[in-house]
Amino acid sequence: MPLATPELHRYYWQGILLNQRRKTGHLWAFSREDALRQLQQNLTAIHVIRPAPPNPLTRWLNRAREKDITNLVRQLAIMLNAGLPIVQALLLMTTQFSRFGGKLIVLQAHDALMNGASVTDALQQSSPAFHGLYGDMLHAGEMTGKLAETLFQIADYREKHAQLRAKMLKAATYPSIVLLSAVLLTVLMLTKVIPEFAQMFTHMHAELPWLTRQVLTISDGLRLWGKWTIVFIIAVICLLKIFWQRITMLRIVTESLQLQLPLIGPLRIKAIMIRCCRTLATCYDCGIPLLDSLKSAQNIAGSLRYRTALETVLAQVSAGNSLYIAMQNSHHFPEFVTQMVFIGEESGTLGQVLTKVARQYEQDIDQCIEQLGEMIEPLLILLLGGLIGGLVIAMYLPVFNLMQVMG
Repeated sequence: MPLATPELHRYYWQGILLNQRRKTGHLWAFSREDALRQLQQNLTAIHVIRPAPPNPLTRWLNRAREKDITNLVRQLAIMLNAGLPIVQALLLMTTQFSRFGGKLIVLQAHDALMNGASVTDALQQSSPAFHGLYGDMLHAGEMTGKLAETLFQIADYREKHAQLRAKMLKAATYPSIVLLSAVLLTVLMLTKVIPEFAQMFTHMHAELPWLTRQVLTISDGLRLWGKWTIVFIIAVICLLKIFWQRITMLRIVTESLQLQLPLIGPLRIKAIMIRCCRTLATCYDCGIPLLDSLKSAQNIAGSLRYRTALETVLAQVSAGNSLYIAMQNSHHFPEFVTQMVFIGEESGTLGQVLTKVARQYEQDIDQCIEQLGEMIEPLLILLLGGLIGGLVIAMYLPVFNLMQVMG
């Protein structure tokens, strides 16, 4: 059974340093004794005052981030590899977190170990981050006596996964910012700038050019129906999100269209292959059975289409087929992946081969993102220039025509 979450408090303290200087501050602790234990390493004559427990906002701001979990795993692996008992290692780690979310995980794991739980159960009780794939890896490492090595593998896996996510986010950030800026600037001109020109044109009593009339029509429509249009778009997005989550076929069709898009489709397929290959390689190296490894890869694929493909692979491997044959029969995995899996199975180095496949695809993604940026940047500049330049030309065309008539 999971342990009850201890109540955290912010303790304000006053004390004297070893060099007889007075100092004040605050820290997060579960009890006055816990706070004193942390402070007695460097302070004497300590006075501790406990205020009220943290509010929900403070708890959210001090929650354990993904990076905190990764650092926790790596530090624990280093200490265990150095021969330190895990109970003592967890106690030493309690002072190494600036946010109390990481401290809470460490202390809960320590309490679970002291109550007789295994390392896997203790970490799973302390945080949901250790469920699923990481729980299977921890259990395998604990059973084989390679817990420190397994923790290093988990930390490496989490870091690679975070790097992949950062690369994909980087590929989407710049175009999104430029497009959003273009839309906001266009809306601002249509609602604030162009109406001023429209008032000036009404006094000209002359026929306006076609482009100017169209822009004025769009401006009038946006000012009249702009708020309702925003509400309609938000409602449509919410409905599509609800239907997308509940209708499996719609998700499959949407993902199929995404994977067929030029540039973006191959980039996403490579990202999926990296997750699948690295998961299988890490599980294989930890000694997890192939069927359980495939289930973990299925859960972390991030694509309903490839979840279904891996389910087919899992069924065929369960029926006695090799992983190479099962992947080839699914018709969803690139030829490069299936051939490398064949080599790995034949040579008995499947984990190493899958790791090399993931690294190769990571290099390909770096090149794709760089090329994508080089291609998208001029296109976005042309789009932004075309929108703003078109609006400016539309507004100045009547002025040019008037000058020609007066001339």
